[in-house]
Amino acid sequence: MSSKTYKACLEHIQEGSSQVELIYKPYPSWPLQPEFLASPSYLRISVLDSSFNPPTLAHLALSSLKPHDTKEGDYDARLLLLSVRNADKQLEPSDATHIQRMEMMTLLTHDILHANTAVAILDEPTFVGKSAALLSFLHVSSVYTDRTYVLQGFDTLERLLSPRYYGSAELMSQALRKFLSVDGDNSRVVCARRTMLRKNGADAEKEQRITDSVRGFVEEGRIVLMNIDEDARKMSSTEVRAKISRGDESWRSMVTERIAEYIVAHSLYLTPV
Repeated sequence: MSSKTYKACLEHIQEGSSQVELIYKPYPSWPLQPEFLASPSYLRISVLDSSFNPPTLAHLALSSLKPHDTKEGDYDARLLLLSVRNADKQLEPSDATHIQRMEMMTLLTHDILHANTAVAILDEPTFVGKSAALLSFLHVSSVYTDRTYVLQGFDTLERLLSPRYYGSAELMSQALRKFLSVDGDNSRVVCARRTMLRKNGADAEKEQRITDSVRGFVEEGRIVLMNIDEDARKMSSTEVRAKISRGDESWRSMVTERIAEYIVAHSLYLTPV
C-alpha cells in the first residue's frame, strides 16, 4: 500500500466517515485464512494495541504470543492496532507521524512468525471503546469472533484500570464488566509481566498493587498474566527514541532489521526527546 493510500485511510478515520480502517491484510479473506473452505463457527483474534513509535522487539514478542491454554491451539488471526487519538499523548515534533507508524507496523507483520497478521487504525482513545468499535467492524464484515484477546504490557494494564479514563470508579467498573463479560464484548486481556530487574521498593509495591486489583478478573480467566523474553521485556519505544537522539547505536538491537532500516531511511527520532 502506498503512502497516498495510507493517507486516505487516515483521513477517513479523522473525518469520521469510517470507524475502523484495515490498512494491511495478508489475504483478501482476512481474518479467514485461504485454506478455510468455510467460515469457522467463531474466530479467536489477538489484538496488539500500541503507539508503535517505533515498533520494538517487545512489540514483536507480544504480538507473537500464543494462547496461554495451548490445548486451544493458536489464534486464528492477529491484528496490530493503532489509535490515531491517544487518551494520553499528542504528537510531538520528534515523533513518527501516523503514516510512518502505519508503514512500520506493516513491516513488523513480516517478522511475526504467524502469517495471518493485519494492521488497522481507528479513532478511539480507550480500550473499551476500541473493543466495541472492532467488534462492530468485524460483524459488519460478516466475521464473527467468539472473543478478542487484547495483548498489552504491564504499564498498559495500569491505564486500563485507571478511573480517570472513565470519569469515575463506578463507570470504570461498569465499562470493564461489559468489556470482559460473556454477556458483553467477551474480551480477554493477555498481559506481559513487567521486567524483573527492579523487585524492591516503590516499583515492586506498585506492581503488586495492580496485580491485586485484577485478582478477581485473573481468577475468572478474563485477565491472563504471561511471560515474554526477559530481554524483550526491558525494551521500550521511549528508550529507542532517546538512544537515537543522542547517537547511541545500541538502539538497533531493540528493533527488527526492517524497522531499523526504515528509521534510518526516514531520519526518524533525531530531534532530542
